[in-house]
Amino acid sequence: MRSWFKRMYHETDWGFRLLFPFVRARDWLAQEGWRPDRSVIERHFFKTFGYALDWSNPLTLNEKLNWMKRHYRHPLQCVVADKYAVREFINTRIGGGYLIPLIRQYDHAGDIRFAELPAAFVLKVNHGSGQNWIVRDKSNEDERSVIRKFREWMATSQYAKSREWPYKGMQPRIVVEELLLDEQGQIPSDFKFHCFGGKVATIQVDLDRETDHRRNFYDMDWKLQPFIWTEWQGAKPAWPNGRTVERPAALAEMVRVAEVLAADFPYVRIDLFDCRGKVYFGEITFYHGGGFERFEPSEYDRIFGEKLVLPR
Repeated sequence: MRSWFKRMYHETDWGFRLLFPFVRARDWLAQEGWRPDRSVIERHFFKTFGYALDWSNPLTLNEKLNWMKRHYRHPLQCVVADKYAVREFINTRIGGGYLIPLIRQYDHAGDIRFAELPAAFVLKVNHGSGQNWIVRDKSNEDERSVIRKFREWMATSQYAKSREWPYKGMQPRIVVEELLLDEQGQIPSDFKFHCFGGKVATIQVDLDRETDHRRNFYDMDWKLQPFIWTEWQGAKPAWPNGRTVERPAALAEMVRVAEVLAADFPYVRIDLFDCRGKVYFGEITFYHGGGFERFEPSEYDRIFGEKLVLPR
């Protein structure tokens, strides 16, 4: 019976509409929506790291990221964390040439019409994390299934999941952008610049995301760093080191762009793409992994924590 309900929810419009309120209530309960931010953060932190978060004297990077969720409020965060509203900020700060071309913007999932979209594109919600739908050939996609999935994503609260305050009250939207592909027809590597006090400290590269997702970290001289920073599946890292990544030709430009965008914040992650000789902006993140990804070796959590000077 459970498998039947699950199939009806995912494969039929009537099943989705009937069951969605129950699914949403289940998720709210699972995310402890009735609990205050501090309680939820503390429980999740202890479960992830095995020790209590020290609010009065945070030392590690993950402690400080969670401290900032509750104690640091910059009005610009609500703008740049929004994957649609940030486009105007990028246009003003570094120029519209760094933006992935926008195809459409929808306020409701039911407004999606494949007939008005090109053969290939990317759909994503503005208020989520990882909620992207890559379409290489729309003739191979089921439009109704996509609409159902985006109805679900539009109603999902990233704030409730990890208590990242900039997402609280954010108006959900769907953004349709051009699909970037490299010379081999693959999704280009994602370069993430972790910035402290407006300066890049380490560069994260996510690669082979469609096949065998791996993650490397490099210093400013493009030397592979001796740590991983990832979600974990028990004792196994979800995204260990991968193949060697060549130093991008546009590295200097990407560092410059990242530091311009990071200038207003104590810590921020700036995501960029280097595709066919051109740099594109991806997104801005204030709490990498929600503040719940573990370092290995663990001392690097403290090393990077020292780089983050908390605002008074």
